[in-house]
Amino acid sequence: MTHLVLLTLVLTATDGGSTPIATPDGGAADGGLAPPPPRPVVKNPLSRKVNEARVERVLASLDLRARAAQLLLAYPQVGRGAVEVGGVVFVGNSLRNTAKATEKIASLTARAKIPPFFAVDMEGGPSNRLKSLKVLREMPAARDLAELEDSEVKKWGKRVGQSMHAIGLNMNLAPVLDMADTGHMANNRRSFSGDPEVVAMKATAYSRGLLEAGVLPIGKHFPGYGDLEGDSDHALVSAPWEKERVLQELDVFQRTREVLAGVMLANVAYPAFNARPAILSPELVKLAHANDWISVTDDLSIQLLADAISGSGEDVLKQALMAGNDLLLTTAPPDWDKGLDYVGILTRYGEEEPAARAAIDSACRRVLRLKDRMGLLDAL
Repeated sequence: MTHLVLLTLVLTATDGGSTPIATPDGGAADGGLAPPPPRPVVKNPLSRKVNEARVERVLASLDLRARAAQLLLAYPQVGRGAVEVGGVVFVGNSLRNTAKATEKIASLTARAKIPPFFAVDMEGGPSNRLKSLKVLREMPAARDLAELEDSEVKKWGKRVGQSMHAIGLNMNLAPVLDMADTGHMANNRRSFSGDPEVVAMKATAYSRGLLEAGVLPIGKHFPGYGDLEGDSDHALVSAPWEKERVLQELDVFQRTREVLAGVMLANVAYPAFNARPAILSPELVKLAHANDWISVTDDLSIQLLADAISGSGEDVLKQALMAGNDLLLTTAPPDWDKGLDYVGILTRYGEEEPAARAAIDSACRRVLRLKDRMGLLDAL
């Protein structure tokens, strides 16, 4: 996921007072004040049966705009109005002050009709978004986790999950399932290994730990970054592979399917399937849905995606929807006056095009089904 100038935005409290949290290593974060009441944990939510009747009832209660908004996984909004989006993503240093992040999450939840997902990409090593917490400060990178026994990797996953849950986060945009012994993902130590057996075992162990703490694992970068050298956050990367090679990379995701709530698709192009980046490829999104996963885009706000299709940011958003994606991720706040009106664009598109309306309805249903597994619809 890319981190743009938006990272200079600071998470500010939306309500008066302070609500520090109990850190997983004991004590209270940022000042030692009493923690709030504990949140209920839905352990192993993927094994929880979906209440289809409730999902359909909630879906029927939402108008087109509300349904479109459920597809957005966005940076926290700037204003203090009602929260429409289906999810909020925390990037960069936005979790450095966990007490303020907890307060922010509580405020956003209170202003939302449908409880949102609260996501972060917590991988460990250089990609450690929670290094401000003592218990996670020394979390190894995936490459180093691969040297540990599965039981130890699972403990790290549970430790991460418990820490996230204490803050109010319920979705981890991890683990990384890219198989790489060389290339970009190996060089930055985000890949467990180039061996599919190792990747599958360690990713499964890490995910099981997250699930025991009630946090959803989202595997990435589907169908697989492999040993590619380029950084897709900064330049268009294309995988010069035959279809068989793409399916081999994808197989490690299949082998961990029971512990993944969904997958994040890559901003990489796989010409054997489609000349456009994977997040805009209906063929690849369809493969993700084959396992009853939700499909999550990588960051839609990066300019290279618009350049790749010789279009605009609005074109990228529409194509991501029509490719079949469920959660459309952006590091831009949904109400930022210098950014796209994501919800408005999707709503108007659905009003004008029956196929877009159908895509919104299908994606919203999949999002609500996962939220029901998480217990987020229980009070509705």
